[in-house]
Amino acid sequence: MHKRKLVFLSLALAGPSFSACFGGDGTGSDESFVRALCEAQTELSAGVDEAVTAAGGQTDPQKTIDLLIPPLEAYVDAFRDADPPEDLKEWHDASADQIEAAVERFKDERTLASLEGFEDSPVPDPPTAAKARLRAAAADVEQCAGVAFLRPD
Repeated sequence: MHKRKLVFLSLALAGPSFSACFGGDGTGSDESFVRALCEAQTELSAGVDEAVTAAGGQTDPQKTIDLLIPPLEAYVDAFRDADPPEDLKEWHDASADQIEAAVERFKDERTLASLEGFEDSPVPDPPTAAKARLRAAAADVEQCAGVAFLRPD
């Protein structure tokens, strides 16, 4: 059961979390913002995969939790550091607060179950027009190839 939750967590965090990589002062371009999001998503995926692999031999679930915290915290930082276009600043700030709260809850509760909901992303979609614009910008960003949140709804 423990391994099953780790696999779920790995898939959930590596998937459509359009949530966790923005921040900044609202002066970024669509392309630079999307690049930061995709790079953060890729780093999160790699960090979670590494944690899941390292936890494979663990019998203590608390040690597994300890292994997952660093990539989650790095994702929060990358999300906050990304510089959104001006029209997405308010959305970005609110989203960053939500993803940070989800990670803090995970750290406080120290259970894999406390991360449930990541598979649906704890961050709301950006406004429809902006989301379409970001998808268009991502078409020219190599780091975004295969990133789930860029697929059509």
